[in-house]
Amino acid sequence: MRLLGLPGRKASTLTQMTDLVERLAGGQAAVRSYGFWGGADVPDPDVGPEVLAVADSGAELLVCKSIGTLIAMLARERHGFIAKSYVFIGSPLRRFEAEGLTDILRRQAHAAPTLFIQQTADFNGAYADLAAAVGAAPFATMAEVPGDDHLYSDTMRLAQIIEAWRASAPA
Repeated sequence: MRLLGLPGRKASTLTQMTDLVERLAGGQAAVRSYGFWGGADVPDPDVGPEVLAVADSGAELLVCKSIGTLIAMLARERHGFIAKSYVFIGSPLRRFEAEGLTDILRRQAHAAPTLFIQQTADFNGAYADLAAAVGAAPFATMAEVPGDDHLYSDTMRLAQIIEAWRASAPA
């Protein structure tokens, strides 16, 4: 299965995503480096080029962290890209709410199997709030992890959660 990792907004998340993808990869895998990464931290980067790259990737499993979840959803919404499955780690619910994107989040949970991993008290959107926003969607699986810092740095634990989900998914 072709796996593509989409890190968070900050370049510092590249190492974490690379580690996670290496733990999961049983075949062809890559981690995307973003064009908006540069010298300055841009709080609201233009994700358009990244959305197009994902839409053209041919990936079958997307593992996304934070802004990577937005990029994946926009590739599906704007360009008709649908992977076989998705893993969303640390979905930035507060941003989605502020930008009127919660409907896209709900549609994601109806479009393809999606595992949502969220910290109990993530300051960008707590687990309970994300679960309520996603609702009882047929393809959504929710996984709660302890924490409140939006870092999701325990890649070993994340890989275990993802592998258990993949093993339980219907073929």
